Amino acid sequence: MSGLLTGRVALITGGASGLGEAIAHRFAHEGATVVIGDIDAAGAQSVADAIVAHGHNALAVVGDVSRTEDVESMVDAAASIGPLRVLVLSAAVESFTPVVDLSDDEWQRILDVDLKGPFLAMRAGIPHLIANGGGSVIALGSTLGLIVAPGHPAYCAAKGALVNLCKQAAIEHAPDNVRVNVLAPSATDTGLFMKVSEQAPDPEAVRSRVANANPMKRLGAADEVCDAAVFLASDQSTYVSGTVIPLDGGMAARRM
Repeated sequence: MSGLLTGRVALITGGASGLGEAIAHRFAHEGATVVIGDIDAAGAQSVADAIVAHGHNALAVVGDVSRTEDVESMVDAAASIGPLRVLVLSAAVESFTPVVDLSDDEWQRILDVDLKGPFLAMRAGIPHLIANGGGSVIALGSTLGLIVAPGHPAYCAAKGALVNLCKQAAIEHAPDNVRVNVLAPSATDTGLFMKVSEQAPDPEAVRSRVANANPMKRLGAADEVCDAAVFLASDQSTYVSGTVIPLDGGMAARRM
């Protein structure tokens, strides 16, 4: 442990599983008090318990990121236990429905979680970061917020809009010492891709095909996402804001 985040409280939405869970463990290892916000009560508590069992500080808070009152409760809980300095916006859902087959409900569900959720968290959380002298907002975007993929219109739209939302917040709050950045992973060995690919008739075939399509011929690793998240959350990145950091093995560069 290098203690890069010692003395800071970090709220991680979607922290009960996947990349959010991995980031929660890494942040706690770096000295942060971690608040796990998730709609999955049992999952959030399990992550918090595991962090505490390793001698670190964590709290589980249940909430739906698409509901204003839930997000405000998560933020208030985090702010009540110490100086809230970091927001990690990791909660996300995905769909595989083409434009002409996409229902109103599915479209709205993706935008509510993947775009409205980060907006609500920033609206509620940034005032606390300002009050504590500044801080870092880290949104988990996607390579599909930079390029498109057939069959993912709602997800691509939400993640693309998230990029501009975060740039807007970065500019508005630069004078407040609040930095807002987007991490844009491609498919990783942990998280939403693994969960969604599990639904395929042959999950390993899907994962192998996606890995081989990447310039580096592999999936991303959770540790690589955690490394970048720690960088953005810490004082190592005090002049970095309004950026999108692709964690994709060069995939977006090849296709843009």
